[in-house]
Order: sequence, then C-alpha cells, then structure tokens
Amino acid sequence: MSYQIDLGQWKSVFAVPSCVVDQHIRIASETQIKVLLYLLRHSDKELTDAETSSALRLSEEELANAVAFWIERGVLVKSADMLVPAPTSAQDVSVSVQAPVEEVKSHKSHTAMSRAQRPDSVYVSKLLQEDTDLAGLMEEAQTVLQKPLSSGDTATLVMLYDTFGLPCAVIALLLNYLASIGRASMRELERCGIRWADAGIKTVEEAEQEIERLTESQEAWRRVSKLLGIRNVGNPTKAQLENAHRWVVVWHFSDEMIVEAYERCVNIKGEYNISYINAILKRWHEKGVKSMDALREAEAAAKKKQKPKKKNGKGSVFSVEGASFDVDKYKNTSLFDD
Repeated sequence: MSYQIDLGQWKSVFAVPSCVVDQHIRIASETQIKVLLYLLRHSDKELTDAETSSALRLSEEELANAVAFWIERGVLVKSADMLVPAPTSAQDVSVSVQAPVEEVKSHKSHTAMSRAQRPDSVYVSKLLQEDTDLAGLMEEAQTVLQKPLSSGDTATLVMLYDTFGLPCAVIALLLNYLASIGRASMRELERCGIRWADAGIKTVEEAEQEIERLTESQEAWRRVSKLLGIRNVGNPTKAQLENAHRWVVVWHFSDEMIVEAYERCVNIKGEYNISYINAILKRWHEKGVKSMDALREAEAAAKKKQKPKKKNGKGSVFSVEGASFDVDKYKNTSLFDD
C-alpha cells in the first residue's frame, strides 16, 4: 500500500518567526512587513537593492528603512554583507538570509535592543508583583479605558515603562490626555508614547509642558479652521496644528489678520494654501505688523517711496532703487506678501 498527500500550494512554504506576529505586528508598517516577507521568501537568493526595490515597488530608501526596522527589533542581524536571523536563547541560528542590501544608518535605540520588544506574560507578571507603581498604572488604565485590560494591553504598558523608559506617571498623564480628546486607545497610547520617548519626554514636568503645547495647538486650529471655514475629516494634520499654533500662540495674530492673509492667498493663488498663508503672516510678523491699521499704514508708506514713470508710452511702472514694479500686478499683491 502506498500513500501520498497532495499539498497543492502548500508544497512551497517558508518560515516566519513567531515574534513577528506576537511582538511586532502591531507597530510594524505594511512596508516593513512586506520587506521582511519578501526577504524570507527569497532567502536562497542573493538580492540587490535595485531588484528588491523594483519587485516591491519601493524606493531604495524605503527598503533600507524597513530593513533597519527589523534589525532594531532584533529579528535580523547584519553580519558583513549578509542579514542573518538574530540568535535566540534556545539556539544560535547560523543559517543566513542572504540579501546584501546597502548598509543602513540605523538609529541608536534608547534602550538595549534585546529588550526593545513586547514583553512576554511571565516577565509582565513578575514585574507587576515587584513594582507597585506599575500595578497602580494598570488599575488607572482600566479606569480610563473603562474595560478590563487584555494581556496585549498589559504588555503594551509594560513595554512603554520598561523598554522605552517612560515613568508610570508620564504614561498615566498621556493616557488621560488622550481620553480628554476622545482618542484613548492602546494603539494611540503606544504610538504617542514611543514618540514621547524618542523626543526625550521622560519627566512629569516635560509631559505637562507637551500636553499644554498640544492643547494650545488643538485650540488654535479650532479657531483658525472656523475662521477659514475649513472642515476636517478626521484629525487635523501635523502641518495644520503647527501652523495654527504659530499664528495664534507664537505670533499672536488677530482673527482679522489671519483672515486677511487667507483672502490674499486665495486672490493670488486661486486656492487655499497653508504654506503661502504662513509665508504672508511670517513676513508681517518679521516687520512687526500686527493689525490691519498697521498693515495699511505700512503699505501706504511703501507706496510713497515709489516714483512713477512712463514705460514705452504704455502703462506705468514704479521705480525704486533701480527696480521696476508693474502697477497692474501690484494691485493684486502686496509688498508684504511672498
């Protein structure tokens, strides 16, 4: 008697480390997952940057950044001109995944890479027994999120505390801030927490200052978007928040001046352009023009300095220190606009 199993497409399979799913899939991007799967699938081939980028429809910079991510996470190790699986505690894997991508300038991790991953349940349980502050954070997180914490939620909090070095009080402040703006979730907490750690926000004072800045930016954008009649789908972009904060909090422009800059932008560009509006307001700020009266006075004074003259008998131009300005063009712009 003979036996045969028809595996079909399962005849060709390749291995993916369990830690990719267990520890990294929540923070890995689509591009990073794509690159890792491609390298694992073609581990028997010598791949170049060009062919790998072409196959995945990525730039070589995107490819290098994705490879750097898996090196930083301890999944791959760069050895000479090859990538090899990172050794585990159980065995030292020596089989190489040969893919000589260009050497990447990986960012120096703020913690040892052996710990830059989501902790397992045994380690979490032990840490909770030893650290009362961490246990208190877990209770507060349940209260804020209004739900029992899953093992994944607990691991995320421990990772932010133990791996990324954020004190429990800082994590609690961040979580409560996210709840105040309706964005309290473990995914958002992880994303913002890692960003804070990278920015060096590690004390309660620094966290409070950052929350104050974020709150001011949100309020400034609400004011600006209402003035300009802009309705966002979803959350405002980073550029919108930064520009609104600059115009309102840093430069202290009035509603009237912001609207004036917006209208001049639309008249000249034919559309809303936040960078152009910022350029107009920046010029006014540098010249100390903070009100419409001051703007009108400055522009009137600038016009008086100009001397009109005829040009070929057609139309007129103003000549100032050797430079000429067309009158018709001048009507549509301002000396204080970019």
